[in-house]
Amino acid sequence: MDFNYSIPENCTHVKLDVGLSYSAPQSQDWLSKEPNLMVFGFEPNPELVYNGNIRKRDPAHGEPLQKKYIDEKRFTLVRIALSDVNKVEQMDFYINNNDCGTSSLFKHDEKRLGSIKNLVKVNVCSLKMFFDNFPWERFEYIDYIKIDAQGSDLNILKGTGKYLQERVVFVTAEADGYCYYGAEECSTNNITNYMLSQNFIKINHPNTQDPTFVNSKFIELAKKIYINQY
Repeated sequence: MDFNYSIPENCTHVKLDVGLSYSAPQSQDWLSKEPNLMVFGFEPNPELVYNGNIRKRDPAHGEPLQKKYIDEKRFTLVRIALSDVNKVEQMDFYINNNDCGTSSLFKHDEKRLGSIKNLVKVNVCSLKMFFDNFPWERFEYIDYIKIDAQGSDLNILKGTGKYLQERVVFVTAEADGYCYYGAEECSTNNITNYMLSQNFIKINHPNTQDPTFVNSKFIELAKKIYINQY
């Protein structure tokens, strides 16, 4: 898998936004507050297009990503799904009819989330594969990985390999596997146990809602890093 690692010279730190919902509001928040930030956004849903014209559908979604950040090349969209795989694979991706932000590699419970609109094939890789050729000579660490991948969060963490405990400061992951068939392992308990095994500490952060963890290796550094998750 060939990734675009082009990062402007003025960017001094990096965040990953995994699962962008309608309009990448998390990326918008980070980029608007950090002029030297680069964001890689991972989103496989072919129905989501980031062209600067998207309006938020709910006040809770936050402001949509502005086109200027794409033009500045401080935001790169990676149109791929993530999981714990060793090579690029094609998998089914279920698109929700009511809320495309709840679309998933796992078939969802239609009684909870509404009907399935479409089933498409998407490419799937792992974060380890993304990080294998990342320009680590420029960036010693990744500030933050925010994951909201509708039942795939635990698999994504497991697919990060050694980079998770060696290179990542903060992680937020959503534990909503109960809404998706076959994703029951994606629970708060299992995510927490896995992160603890990777030398992370579970924290209550004032800017996040879902389970959030800080790498014990980067405790002092973490005090200087901005994170936010709706």
